[in-house]
Amino acid sequence: MNENASFGKRMLNTAFKNNPVLFQCAGLCPVIAGTSTLKDSLFISAVLSIDLILSAIIASALLKKIPRYIRIAVYLVLGLAIIYPVLWFIENKTLVEITLGIRIIIPLIAVNSLTAMHCETYSVKHKTGDSLVSSVCTAIGASAVIIICGILREIIGKGSIAGYPLEIKTTLVTMSMPFGCLIVLGFMAAVLKALQRSPGRYESSSDDSPLHPEEIALDIEQEEAPESVDLVIADYEEIDSILSSTDVFLKSLTGPSGESGGDDE
Repeated sequence: MNENASFGKRMLNTAFKNNPVLFQCAGLCPVIAGTSTLKDSLFISAVLSIDLILSAIIASALLKKIPRYIRIAVYLVLGLAIIYPVLWFIENKTLVEITLGIRIIIPLIAVNSLTAMHCETYSVKHKTGDSLVSSVCTAIGASAVIIICGILREIIGKGSIAGYPLEIKTTLVTMSMPFGCLIVLGFMAAVLKALQRSPGRYESSSDDSPLHPEEIALDIEQEEAPESVDLVIADYEEIDSILSSTDVFLKSLTGPSGESGGDDE
């Protein structure tokens, strides 16, 4: 991505056009496990954003010269070192109540692929300031998907929003299960892809995304014609000579039935 691009353009491409959850399938474990309600989604998105932003800053500032196979393990340690103090602060210094299910899911954030992928592919290759902006855009994109999943799954599956019941007569309890999140993510990815393909939407630039399959064109008319190959056909007399020599050789091997192998018998 171009480092000189405006924040709005970078937000559009990082958070929506190339959404890490919908199009790169990164960080799916905490998303699927912790988005059954809006409250859980807000908590998951907040902790994931803090982990992603802090890890990206540390990776860009301190981990560039460390070998890659060591950095992957460092991302896990960083995630645990960041998440557990945040969890302790929320439980002890705020009035937010954390359910047992969320406490079990929280460690998944430390080992999610979103943080490791972003730090390894972007943060360790760019300056700290630019890495901060990119991590904020990525966190916003991931959080938007998480929150929308929580809203839809709670409304459809439980008939409520943020714990407050709605006047919905029919609900689908299965949407509260993990595969319900996969269904919502599939529809969200399809809708976002359709919006990108519509005219005048999400115009892209070659500097904003490393992969642009739609911009690849094959100019067949400008391709050079293959060099001609001259086929040299042998003289017919030479061919007849080779065939006659072969025939004489085969006859010498077989010979008349009375002359071949008579002494040996």
